Amino acid sequence: DNIIIPQLEDLKNSSQGIETAFSEFTIEPTSDNLLNLQSKYKIGYLNWQSCSFINFGSSSSDYLANYLNIFPVKTDAIDSFHENPNDKLIWTKYVGARGFPGLDYLLFEGSQEDIINRLKGLGKEYCTKNIAFIKTYSTENYNFWKNNESNYYQEFTTDDTKTTTSPFSNLVNAFCKDLEVLKNEQLKAPGGQEFFILPVPTESEALYSGYSLDLFRAHLANLERIYKGENLSGVNGIGFDDYLSFLGTKRGDENLNELILSTFSKIEELVNSLNGSINEAADNQKDTVDELYRNVKALVGYTKTDMTYAFGININYADPQDGD
Repeated sequence: DNIIIPQLEDLKNSSQGIETAFSEFTIEPTSDNLLNLQSKYKIGYLNWQSCSFINFGSSSSDYLANYLNIFPVKTDAIDSFHENPNDKLIWTKYVGARGFPGLDYLLFEGSQEDIINRLKGLGKEYCTKNIAFIKTYSTENYNFWKNNESNYYQEFTTDDTKTTTSPFSNLVNAFCKDLEVLKNEQLKAPGGQEFFILPVPTESEALYSGYSLDLFRAHLANLERIYKGENLSGVNGIGFDDYLSFLGTKRGDENLNELILSTFSKIEELVNSLNGSINEAADNQKDTVDELYRNVKALVGYTKTDMTYAFGININYADPQDGD
């Protein structure tokens, strides 16, 4: 009630906002209407960051990130869609060419004149279908939770077991996996970390709009809310922090909960000192980006290893990038 349903509702509503803005643009393709459409897109993408951890529940929840936010965007697949407008975006060939990254490319690549002409012409059908695609899966997942479909919401809020398929295990695993998205996908390659000796700008989220740092901040804020059990208004509920405090878990001589909270604070401080996009920060503020990555990596260890051990929860997903 504090986190999942309200955030899915925001995503649903913002997808409707994108749809309305695009409809207004198609009727009157002006610069002002394009700016409004781009603004609605940004709101939707920011709201997605609060839902990216939801990979359990309905059958489509398992693939929600796959549907809405696989990046870097595959521009060649989008170009292929223009030639085959009867194709369905759910098809595997369009993984990485749909959802928010696809809109990022269509709405921001090139000059304003280029974008307006594209949306009036070749890109109109793609945008119509992709926006409907985002709206469909956002609405479907909101309804699943809100309406207690398959009795899942009821079970999620009453089952207090720790089996591998229990609600608590699903939530802990979803949180840990989503934190690794922050580290591995949003920061590692564009930030030039680990085996990426130099930054790889083309791997960035929101490459064309340059919103990557805003999205990173929103994602980080949501992970901290989940950890604390806070709602979108900052009202504190029951979170992982309360459980760790109850357990009194330590990492060496340090209280684990206090260590995790202080690391969140340090990461937030570092992120707020960066400017522009993550690509620009990697070029102009490398030392800060390096320190940011070290702290995010440490947070992954504190939660994925130490916290889950204290909770008695097994990690049930594979990490293809490293051994955290």
